[in-house]
Amino acid sequence: MGILKRKQSIYLALELLRKPLHKLFLIRRKVKFGKNITIFGKPIVINKGSINIGSNIKLISSSKFYGEGIFPVSLYAINEKSKIEIGDNCVIQGTSIRCNEEIKIGNNVVFAGNCKLIDHDHHIDLEKRNLSNYPSKPIMIEDYVLFGYNVTVLKGVKIGKGAIIGAGSVVTNDIPEMCIAAGNPAKVIKKINKI
Repeated sequence: MGILKRKQSIYLALELLRKPLHKLFLIRRKVKFGKNITIFGKPIVINKGSINIGSNIKLISSSKFYGEGIFPVSLYAINEKSKIEIGDNCVIQGTSIRCNEEIKIGNNVVFAGNCKLIDHDHHIDLEKRNLSNYPSKPIMIEDYVLFGYNVTVLKGVKIGKGAIIGAGSVVTNDIPEMCIAAGNPAKVIKKINKI
């Protein structure tokens, strides 16, 4: 067994020992979660609204086991009306979810490292830029969506069932179901026949 595999095995064992502490961390931040949640590394959670996470979820905040360059998972419900909902069987690697209004993620959604979901903007007017009442619109991600590395999803976007979003894309408009979209701004480049 190589040195790297031994390090990974030791790290995995330590993470399994820390698992109850990570769950306690989520409970103290008033995050509701279902059964069988697996957490690698400590996520960042600021919860002034509501955060609900489904069952069979992986939150990966560690580059030690899953490769270099993974940031911590960040869940920000930034005011009392903010609502983050994550469905069942999702894998979330180093992703930042920043919610002013509502972000809803369906079942079986996979985020590669360092994606960002942001449902709000700052004001354009100079006098209003420091205000915290951000202009926002909900983000809706349907089931079986796959995100490549470094994807950014902006306010008011709906991504349809089974869509694949290419690495480095910036999604500014709705993406229909069963397609591959990529680019800045992301555009449909291919239809998919089945999941």
